[in-house]
Amino acid sequence: MAKKQSQQTPLLEWIAAAVGLLLILGVAAVIARDAFNGSADMAPDLEVVVRDQQRVGDRWLVRFDAHNRSPITAAQVAIEGVLPGGETSMATIDYIPGRSTRGGGLVFSTEPRDVRLRPLGFQDP
Repeated sequence: MAKKQSQQTPLLEWIAAAVGLLLILGVAAVIARDAFNGSADMAPDLEVVVRDQQRVGDRWLVRFDAHNRSPITAAQVAIEGVLPGGETSMATIDYIPGRSTRGGGLVFSTEPRDVRLRPLGFQDP
């Protein structure tokens, strides 16, 4: 006589199914929130600030932080630094996700006193 096997689903299987369902619902909620929050009409909000300056050989390096205060991502962000005497330097940051910071550096041939930094533009990713 063969033993009758139990047809009940094990408790661990129910727990795994519940965790999977919660993960799927969470991902769907995040996607829905991003789809309906009106972010398509928003633009990156970029700010560039000097982190430090140092002499490197016969040139000057100005390190900066580029902050994106918006939830929207910016790609190919062009950063310009201008000295009072008119000397300029440019750098491009490949990718700045929303609400994050990326750093870079600009090189000048003269000491960068009162350097002004600004974002020139970006691309939509």
